[in-house]
Amino acid sequence: RLPPELASRISYTQMDLTDDASIRRALEGVDVCVHTAGPFQSVTDPAAVRACVEAGVPYMDVCDNTELAERAREDYAAKARDTGVAAVVAGGIWPGVSALMAAKAVGKLPGNAADDVELSFFTAGTGNAGPAIVAATFHLLCEPVFCLRDGKPVRLRPWTEPRRVEFAGGAGERSVYLLDNPDVATLACTALEGRVRSLSSRFGTAPQVWNELFRPISWLPERVLQDRPLMAAATAFSSPIIRAVDYLVGSTNAMRVDARSLPGPDGAREAVTLQLVHPDLEDCVGLATAAFTRELLRGTVPAGVQFAAELAGTDAGDAILECAKRGGVWEETETKVAA
Repeated sequence: RLPPELASRISYTQMDLTDDASIRRALEGVDVCVHTAGPFQSVTDPAAVRACVEAGVPYMDVCDNTELAERAREDYAAKARDTGVAAVVAGGIWPGVSALMAAKAVGKLPGNAADDVELSFFTAGTGNAGPAIVAATFHLLCEPVFCLRDGKPVRLRPWTEPRRVEFAGGAGERSVYLLDNPDVATLACTALEGRVRSLSSRFGTAPQVWNELFRPISWLPERVLQDRPLMAAATAFSSPIIRAVDYLVGSTNAMRVDARSLPGPDGAREAVTLQLVHPDLEDCVGLATAAFTRELLRGTVPAGVQFAAELAGTDAGDAILECAKRGGVWEETETKVAA
């Protein structure tokens, strides 16, 4: 909750995110725009980015739609640089902070390069986000999963190739499954370009029955899973059950990055694992979003439209990562794996 002195400064207005004029009216007199109005899946036009660049307003979003983030950067990066507007797409906790963690892990390996990098995420229930995160997951279950395999981009079926991963902070061992994450594509073309051979991202939830239910849901026709009104209705119908389960399982959010080097002369490989665990997903999403926003307001983010991954190794990226650790459990381990 915001303290009264801040809450009194917040006002609300209605806008249409498909109408540029409506967005521009809402941007009048503001210092920064933070776009969290998902789900972002099936959206093809980065209208909010365009409006902010044209209005000269710094911008960030928590977009988890890879194609939408890529289009925003491709279409408006040059204009944003020319007009001095700083914008970050695919920010937040994951994607966002997780990309900074991946770049940091690889930077600790010999030669600043990795043979493979695995991003793993776990959220108990919906992390107190409720039906919104369920609707986003439904949409993602029809999205091919972008991965790197032997240095080549591939598209794989979602919710396949399960793995058991041990998370820190009491989150325990969990099952995680392939799910599309903009971090993979954005890292592959920026911070980790040419520095990693294999890169993938997986997600899992609790209770395990939710994971089992997502598998048959992923087999539904794409036109069904991309039907926003239908998915919204389905999540609204199941909302009482979702809330009840959330009450029982908690709201932990856990992130783990595993980076392994190429074999050395003796055949051994260096391994770096970074983990960040928070007791509540909503809290850490808010914290990470605020961290990106703070750096935009401080002017540490360069002009242009950039992925969160592009801030890796910069003063802004380091400050965001440090801020995101607040209230969480941070673990960092380095090991050597024999041939």
